[in-house]
Amino acid sequence: MSETLVNRQWFYAKPITDHLTADNFARREVPVPELRQGQALIRNRLISIDPANRLYFAIQNYRRQIELGDVMAAFAIGEVVKSTDPRFRVGDLWHGDFGWQDYAVINSYDRAEYYHRCTPGMSDEDLLGVYGITGMTAYFGVEKVGRLTGRETVVVGGATGACGAIIGQLAKIAGCRVVGFAGGPEKCAWLTGEMGFDAAVDYRAPDMAQRLAAECPDGVDFFSDAIGGAISQATIPLMKKDARWYHFGNMSEYDNMVPGETAPRHDAFLTPELKAICKERNLRPIFLLVFDFYCRRLEAQETLASYIADGRLKAPNTTLSGFEKLPAALIDGSLGSNKLGKLNVRLAG
Repeated sequence: MSETLVNRQWFYAKPITDHLTADNFARREVPVPELRQGQALIRNRLISIDPANRLYFAIQNYRRQIELGDVMAAFAIGEVVKSTDPRFRVGDLWHGDFGWQDYAVINSYDRAEYYHRCTPGMSDEDLLGVYGITGMTAYFGVEKVGRLTGRETVVVGGATGACGAIIGQLAKIAGCRVVGFAGGPEKCAWLTGEMGFDAAVDYRAPDMAQRLAAECPDGVDFFSDAIGGAISQATIPLMKKDARWYHFGNMSEYDNMVPGETAPRHDAFLTPELKAICKERNLRPIFLLVFDFYCRRLEAQETLASYIADGRLKAPNTTLSGFEKLPAALIDGSLGSNKLGKLNVRLAG
């Protein structure tokens, strides 16, 4: 099979000196490698586009930093098309860090939290989204940090994104009042209409902080923060003493991160006044690495699937088609665009 197949790849070709652009990527075609014992050949079907992809260039986080010449890293859903290990059965779907390419090789010794066999009968979009890393980030963040008791006020930064949309709906299921941040009137209407949020605040509005305060007259009990920056600065003064703060991203800074330069601190947006508020009210940002909870992935998947089945949870996604769409999807899509929910690029299937 490998003698007749060609593997298209997008790789990191030019150093980033300012903002990420299409010029930082290049295409190449390479032979599909021969398999060794304990390996399988995966044909990518659906590739995930996430804000964290932007971090891969600047820092090492849960995976190593991308270097020049590397295939662009990304999680994906792929089908086993050839195998030298009974663990990998031809026709099965797998989730893994397969990258921007048509084919990837998976090893029997790869880290289990990155690579797992997908549950049959579910769509690729759901496997990569609500049952994948973003859905698990939402589920375990709400469970471990949110600890929602109902009748509380929840504020969700990045509420139209893959994690935020799920977090807001889980908070509604728990009986909370949910206020989400979104960019523009149309996205705000989508949150309150399609997603069932109680209110939405346009973060582009000049009086954004005042609008948020008006929607949270009794203060904020739980803040889901994937953005940092002005959104965090507007929310923190409204947080109650001992309020919970799930801080799992600084998207407002991602597009300014350049390889070789010191990355901004996770709390760089905290002014002296905000630091004083945090100290007085015992407010601490809590970060969870979702892979630490992957031993419970199937349990979480079962719960989320039950919510979807009874109509309490929706798993929105925006899916583009075509290998050529990958660079633009990351550059234009994950850091603000017209996308709603989980952003993916479909290659096959």
